Amino acid sequence: MSITDALEGARLHLEALGLLWREKRLWPLVALPFALSALAFGGVASFVALRASVIHDFVSGWLPVPRADAWWEWVWVGPAWLAVETAGWLLFGAFTLALLVAAFLLASIVASPFLEALSRRVEQRVTGRVRDAEGDGSLAAILRDGGRAAVEETKRTLFFLAVQAAIVIAGIVVPGGQAVAPLALVLVTMLFLPLDHASFALDRWRVPFRSKRRWLRAHASLMLGFGGAAFLICGVPGLNFLAMPLFVTSGTLLALRHPPPGAEPGGATPGRAPGAGTPTSP
Repeated sequence: MSITDALEGARLHLEALGLLWREKRLWPLVALPFALSALAFGGVASFVALRASVIHDFVSGWLPVPRADAWWEWVWVGPAWLAVETAGWLLFGAFTLALLVAAFLLASIVASPFLEALSRRVEQRVTGRVRDAEGDGSLAAILRDGGRAAVEETKRTLFFLAVQAAIVIAGIVVPGGQAVAPLALVLVTMLFLPLDHASFALDRWRVPFRSKRRWLRAHASLMLGFGGAAFLICGVPGLNFLAMPLFVTSGTLLALRHPPPGAEPGGATPGRAPGAGTPTSP
């Protein structure tokens, strides 16, 4: 685990936020994803408020319950009880964030044509051009890419939700599964976030899923830093409304800075162009 790489992955979100703030021409592409993020947040918040006790019992039911038979035993039982309660609520918070990420990913299916256009525009601003394996930059090509992005995002989201559902079911039916399921949900979510949001650029470059998996493993620390920071951002009210456009922007930067081998159409590997990070005129 490289701390330097993890910090670099986390810092990409700050760079993306600055880019979105400076480039006001990107704001129209942010509007719909912003609104859908707000709706997703409201839906999850309402669900968690109504089912809080059920969720808390699921994620913390396996924890021991310290008891005291005499009042003086609270000298050591009290701190143990506080630690268990704290752990239970931390697991509850992590599970809630995982639900929120899943809701954002579902909303991103609807917003995917806008997110694809945003990724394309970010790449153009950062590098001065758009690497597209097949498109010629025409309106028809852009619309085709928007439709492809919607299909690919649907596939990725359904895969993610299937994995999450399998973890939850295993946590319920497998003895001892409750002790592992919440942490597994968080880890899978953290690794999926960079893969999903960088894929708007990687799919445009026609990078196959097999290569994406190898890319994810080869930069594990970088991906965990990116995914961990993104996971925490999803829990910040207000800022999490920007989750979809922010993560697509930072995911595009991630793909540009650390592309999979052979990602560049024509055989060259795309890297950070001279002056990358300084917006250029289209």
